[in-house]
Amino acid sequence: PRPFFCSSHCTKGPTCRSAQARMDDFEKAIRVIFTQDPSITPAVREQATNYCDAIKARPDCWSFCWEQFSQRDCMEVRFWCLQALPPTVVKISVDQRRDLRSRVLTWMRDRAPAVQEDVVLRNKIALVYVALLKTDYPCDWPSAWTDLIALLEKGPNLVDLFLRVLTTFDQEVVSDEVPRSPEERQRSHVIKHAMREGDVLRLAECWFAILGTFRQSAPQLVMECLKTIGAFVVWVEILTIANEKFLGAIYGLISEGGPAAGEACDCLGAVISKKMPAGKKVQMLQQLQIMRCLGEHCIHRGSADLQLIEKEAELFNTVGEVVLEAYVELRVMTDSESARLAQAAWDFVKEVMVFVFWFFSHQEYQIGDSVEAFLTAFFARLKSFVRGGEGDLRLDEPGPCHTVDLDQVRPILQQTLQLIIQRLAYPDWFQHGDPNYEDDERHITFLEFRRSLTKIFKRIFLVDEEMGYMFIQASISQLTQGFASVRPMEVEAVLHLYKETGEIVKDVSQHLQANGALATSFVRLLECEALLNVDHWLVQLALIDVYVRYGKIFVVHPEFVPTYGQRVLQGFIGPRGIHSQDRRVVTRACYMFSRFVKMLKKQIAPFAADIYEALKDLLAVQFIPSSLLPVQASGG
Repeated sequence: PRPFFCSSHCTKGPTCRSAQARMDDFEKAIRVIFTQDPSITPAVREQATNYCDAIKARPDCWSFCWEQFSQRDCMEVRFWCLQALPPTVVKISVDQRRDLRSRVLTWMRDRAPAVQEDVVLRNKIALVYVALLKTDYPCDWPSAWTDLIALLEKGPNLVDLFLRVLTTFDQEVVSDEVPRSPEERQRSHVIKHAMREGDVLRLAECWFAILGTFRQSAPQLVMECLKTIGAFVVWVEILTIANEKFLGAIYGLISEGGPAAGEACDCLGAVISKKMPAGKKVQMLQQLQIMRCLGEHCIHRGSADLQLIEKEAELFNTVGEVVLEAYVELRVMTDSESARLAQAAWDFVKEVMVFVFWFFSHQEYQIGDSVEAFLTAFFARLKSFVRGGEGDLRLDEPGPCHTVDLDQVRPILQQTLQLIIQRLAYPDWFQHGDPNYEDDERHITFLEFRRSLTKIFKRIFLVDEEMGYMFIQASISQLTQGFASVRPMEVEAVLHLYKETGEIVKDVSQHLQANGALATSFVRLLECEALLNVDHWLVQLALIDVYVRYGKIFVVHPEFVPTYGQRVLQGFIGPRGIHSQDRRVVTRACYMFSRFVKMLKKQIAPFAADIYEALKDLLAVQFIPSSLLPVQASGG
């Protein structure tokens, strides 16, 4: 074939042609396929592609490609050859596959220990090995795994290849995240069944050895090994990993806080969250003394490594979700053994909550956000756990085998409420209303976290309304009494929860008329002049929302109008409302004042003159003589 890298009309001179002379047509074709050189014409690229396709169609493509990979130095050629091999594996004969895997193993034994190939080549080698294993294991190649394991003594390069083969095997054969045909799923089942008979235990021994041997000298290998364990634990016998010896190694990695600690947290989370019957899961966690071990090894309270603490928070969140799901499943059963295990699961929930609260109270919001999912799931279901809170049971339907008293969960509710009001406050770095941060991931995540906290607050209120009222009342009282020492962001957090409480109450007007906790709190706010006169725009917005939410108090208690009506109106029409220097306050105050007026037309009628006087400067329309108006072009 004609040369592919340039035509006979190439203007690059002797240098280019001498380079061509050192390349045969195969290498030239590969280089044309991979190059981004715009001088290569479409016709030349097509010719190169056809040339390479012809090689793929050759009966000896598998042999040719392996030889070229082994003998060439050109990166592109070696990559192309390895990439071409996996599709040919299923087409060649059993004897040819035996020959190919012999060559691959020989290369691994003789070449790989001394030369660290590029990452893309190592991945392709792993793909070739898995393609052969997927086709011939276990019938025609029962030693596929032991052949690979035998090479590990050759050093770190082989350990790296071993782990890449395992990762590729998971992606190509096992993982449920990859769509597969019925035939592929059946083949995967056959391979996994065969591996469970012995090879899985051999692999596990290798994993354990890697964790111990390379934890100091090559932590990256340890991290990759932990990822592999996390992937395989989904389908291997759980006790292969969930035993004192193996978990001890993982705990040790977390406790050390080294480079592999984060991956160790993920791996341990995968072990704990493995799918199994709830009763069996609880028994396993009891046997492993999981809470004691987690408390001793998996929480670095004094560490400045936020990434590690976040990983540990995610681990405890996983544990919480697992034991919560087990409790939910066990408590609805009716036998005595399920009742016993349900109690054990509930004990786990209470134990993990202690650790979750520590993470939830961390000054960095992303740490608290890492345990939000468990807290949300817990409080979404808590009402049904409390004795008498089942609600939907028919008279002839047996109740759950395990419930809890409200007094048992009140300490959890109280501590959660206290932490919510702390975590709800905007952090100092938050940029309000800045378009440059609208799509900032950190800002978006915090806003989602704040919404989740509000939902948890409402869930707690539904579980124990009395505690909810007492908490809000106490929060407002503390705010007004110690206002001088409270930061504006904390003031806004209290006002936000107070406003949201009004959305939970079924009949706000009835509650206000009865002088409930929300009514007395509203009056307390209006009596705090320092709060009403605050200059921070965010607090001003929060007060405006509160005025509208609880404005009906002036309908059911008209006697409040003479005393407090003017104060509320000033919040709308004064310098901290419509006349504010902050446009964000002005815009909100205008909209909310219209709602306030519609709600209280009769009650604010006596203040009409005051309102007009305050707003007349905004109502005036400057007269502009027509002679001063710009001339508009007439239509043509």
